[in-house]
Amino acid sequence: MTALSDDTVPTRIPGPAVARLALYLHVLRTYNQRGVAVTSSQQLSTAAGVNPAILRKDLSYVGANGVRGVGYDVSKLIARVAMALHTDDTHNVALAGASRLGHALLAHTGIGRGFTVTALFDDDPELIGRTLADDGPIIEPLHAIPTSGGWDIGVIATSDDRAQEACDAFIAAGVRQILNVTATTLVIQHDTPGVAVRQVDLALELQVLSFQAKHAAGAAGHTTAPTPAEYRETMTS
Repeated sequence: MTALSDDTVPTRIPGPAVARLALYLHVLRTYNQRGVAVTSSQQLSTAAGVNPAILRKDLSYVGANGVRGVGYDVSKLIARVAMALHTDDTHNVALAGASRLGHALLAHTGIGRGFTVTALFDDDPELIGRTLADDGPIIEPLHAIPTSGGWDIGVIATSDDRAQEACDAFIAAGVRQILNVTATTLVIQHDTPGVAVRQVDLALELQVLSFQAKHAAGAAGHTTAPTPAEYRETMTS
């Protein structure tokens, strides 16, 4: 089963490892829902699309080491990774661009996932004043993002021409963690240190999938295709 070194988790985990740990957590929760009690590093790495050695290294950051010949206890590993990623805490999320992403975000947050959408903003007059769920927040005008909201994370899913405006408003409200799913490259002023922006470029993700479809690993006459992370690095360098 899973061997845990102690009750503490390293406070500094490399950024790429954090992203992979979030992916492992998603896979592990799927296993748990299916009733899978134990998994091996080979099974987990295959499901996550990473090298088994990298997976074992990533899990070592959270003090989880599988038992040779047995593997990892799924429920214990979920708890360990969730603690490392702080998903056992609840983070308040504000979303700008409710009409584009609101329903999906509300469906993927909540109990057990560590995130609660507490504010929604949009510039569509037909949405303002409405809710996307019975117990969800009322959608407010995009231009009316308050200067203090108590949010931990701001998600920007507006039209591209409104993304920077939403970003500036979130930063003014004290938000320091921003997820941007628009095609706009956000500009962060130098006088606002500590702001972290994570860009999710859906067009780039589609390019990765297209590349992999045409260069499948092991195909005759082709070399092994790069991993999605390697391909993204070449596209953004």
